[in-house]
Amino acid sequence: MAGIAIVDSHPGAGKTTLIQRLLESNKSRAVQASRCLARPGSGDWKEERGHLPGKTTSRHAELSKWLEAGAEDANMLTYDPDKIDLESLIPQVDGGFGAWDEWVLEAENSRHPRVHCSVYVLRPLPDSARLVEERESIVAHLPFDEYLRHAGDDLPPQETLEPADDSVEETHIDIPIDLELPERLAEVGVVLNESERNRLRTLIQEGIPIRSKRPALRPECARMPAAEVVIINLHHEDERPLAEATHAQIVGFFKDWKLRSQIEYRSLVTRAGVYLANLQDANDPGTQKALAQIKRKLRGRY
Repeated sequence: MAGIAIVDSHPGAGKTTLIQRLLESNKSRAVQASRCLARPGSGDWKEERGHLPGKTTSRHAELSKWLEAGAEDANMLTYDPDKIDLESLIPQVDGGFGAWDEWVLEAENSRHPRVHCSVYVLRPLPDSARLVEERESIVAHLPFDEYLRHAGDDLPPQETLEPADDSVEETHIDIPIDLELPERLAEVGVVLNESERNRLRTLIQEGIPIRSKRPALRPECARMPAAEVVIINLHHEDERPLAEATHAQIVGFFKDWKLRSQIEYRSLVTRAGVYLANLQDANDPGTQKALAQIKRKLRGRY
């Protein structure tokens, strides 16, 4: 079975370039390179193959770059995440596994157990930016009728009318808490506009959102904890101070188990190799070190 590496990042960080560098430095190996796109509503999955320029024109420029860099084959895999996940997609396209030494996927990493090396690429964080921020999020929903029972007597789910004298029995008026509540309120003179009616129906259907502030990774780093190799891609030397500050924050994050336990995205990776690299330069020392670790993990998988 081929060794599998998955390269993840936010758009424009440099994952396509990293795969190109890996292929260029790995020409003694038979490597398949795939770009995997999760597109809801696209059907189960489909494959489009890359071609070298001059033979057949390809609209996927990165596939041609990978073939030129030494890939045995390069393709684009599109799948519907509502019907199939990447983990179950892998066996369906592994017809060439016997011929490949390694398979590199450019895809979102959702902690796939069959992956032997997981890589995350990011650009240096802006000056004074924090890797982990306090962010308000919805942590639960309280049923609407339950909320009313605890909110006081202003809007009780059931109202009791006291009789005018002892000869009249007590009368109970039930107010069902369902999607027709706006119409029943209108009947007793409480008229809501369309926006208010829609909001009330949403609260009845989904419940009252309970919000809480908790630590969260910046959006461009959200899946980084799943990576065993993290590459901070700097385009020129002027970015090195920002890259070094980003490096310090990432190393500190992997050491802080208390903080890691509080974020939404959990991972079993205990420690990552974090590298500063200019991926545009194939001879950059940081690029060479990162590539060496990726290859060690792929070849030492057994």
